[in-house]
Amino acid sequence: MPFSMRISSHTPISSDNLDEVLENFLLDIGYLSGRKEGKELYESIPFRLWTDCFLKNIEKAWTVDEMAFVLDASKPSIYRHLNKLKNLDIIESEDIVIEDNGEVIKKGYKIRHGDLMTAWHITEANVESALNRYRESIAKIDELISKR
Repeated sequence: MPFSMRISSHTPISSDNLDEVLENFLLDIGYLSGRKEGKELYESIPFRLWTDCFLKNIEKAWTVDEMAFVLDASKPSIYRHLNKLKNLDIIESEDIVIEDNGEVIKKGYKIRHGDLMTAWHITEANVESALNRYRESIAKIDELISKR
């Protein structure tokens, strides 16, 4: 999946309210798709995916079934939001062995390396790499303009 992230001017929030800080951050990076009123946003599936699954137990790899149960959401809805997080390169997948009348292997998802700061450093590296490729394109455009 290609890396994709919205970059916008972002002023860090000084609030001590985690939900408020997350709301602004997740909107700014393009994970959340629009402003909703407080309670509506905080009860939305993408917001709760962060808070009730990934941040609540940051090292746990969650199966789609577990997320769908906790969030009372459909699997397609969970996958839609997981894909946004995969595009940000902030989550990773790993195989989980579930022993229930035999051995079943399912895919689980968690914050990359089980550490939010490490995961974010990877996202920052992706942004830097993308900006460098844009710079190369601008240099080529500039070169071609000067040849006219």
